[in-house]
Amino acid sequence: MTIEINHFSKEQTAILKGVGILLIVLHNFFHNLTPVIGENEFSFSNEIFWNFYRTLQASPENVLRALFSYFGHYGVQVFIFFSSYGLTRKYYQKPLIISQFLANRINKIYFSFLLCVVVYILLGLVKAEFIPDEKVLYWDSLLWKVLLVSNFTPGQALMPVGPWWFMPFIFQLYALYPWLLSRYQKQGYKFLILVSLTAILLESQINAYLITRHLNINYTVFGYLPLVCLGLFFASQDKIKIPVLSVWISLLLFILGNFNMYAWIFSNVVLTIIALAASTTLFKFLLHHAYTAQFLMFFGNISFYLFMVNGFLRTPFHHIAEIYHCWWIDNLAALASLLFSSLCAYYFSRLDKQLRTAFRSTS
Repeated sequence: MTIEINHFSKEQTAILKGVGILLIVLHNFFHNLTPVIGENEFSFSNEIFWNFYRTLQASPENVLRALFSYFGHYGVQVFIFFSSYGLTRKYYQKPLIISQFLANRINKIYFSFLLCVVVYILLGLVKAEFIPDEKVLYWDSLLWKVLLVSNFTPGQALMPVGPWWFMPFIFQLYALYPWLLSRYQKQGYKFLILVSLTAILLESQINAYLITRHLNINYTVFGYLPLVCLGLFFASQDKIKIPVLSVWISLLLFILGNFNMYAWIFSNVVLTIIALAASTTLFKFLLHHAYTAQFLMFFGNISFYLFMVNGFLRTPFHHIAEIYHCWWIDNLAALASLLFSSLCAYYFSRLDKQLRTAFRSTS
């Protein structure tokens, strides 16, 4: 048996990105609330699953905090997959001129990121006036981030704002993508298998050493090449075809990945396969629940801006949750943080578009 999926429309992609960004934002809020549960995101520890399990067992009222802390980071895989998938749908049948491609990527994302950095600095300067004894702005970290080299700089990948690790990563993907696409077009799926296996082997053999040097392959594009290759492959087919057996195998590997490092390395890919298979059920559900679809599309359409601002706008709500250490206050603070960050992201997106329009009209 095979699950067949017609290629994702713009609206369907926005819906799945909406699911992904909600997972990410709530994960970012909950995952470092004390007592910290942990997550196997960039590295693996068997103990983290048992910490998650013991939290649910001892405090079932903390189920939302536990689930989003432990699983929420997998929302990132939605954006990595659709970055590769979307580019391949656009460029597989037409020439890709590298200079134009990179210029378009810089224009679409990098300048928006710089605007976000400016907002972050302005807020930091205001905060520094009220808290003069606390270091607020890390100028060296901002420099590495703006130069897009922070994930190659020891200890800097998650500085100064955790979610911003994604910016150097995505531009590394853009730099590598034309070569990946060209080789795939010439050599076929065997090339994608070779790249994926090489990346898996590298992670299994060298990441432990990199971590001792305050680096991590999973801060870079090389940690996600199997997922990038999956997006390339599916986007180039007439239809996305997922054998049901591969879904069951993926589910088994994902479960094992909570206990075994070598199975965990496959988690990004296998969870994406499971999610793609489940998306058919989700879209059938949304056919009869238009408001839910609109809700998810809204978050999908502001996902980039929400991804950029939620990491530093959550701080006051996070402080409230840390003061009381009460499950329902944690949940209310997370909801308030999500709503506030979403409102700011929405107006930030409008400001970005207005500035671009004004710039084009004067040039």
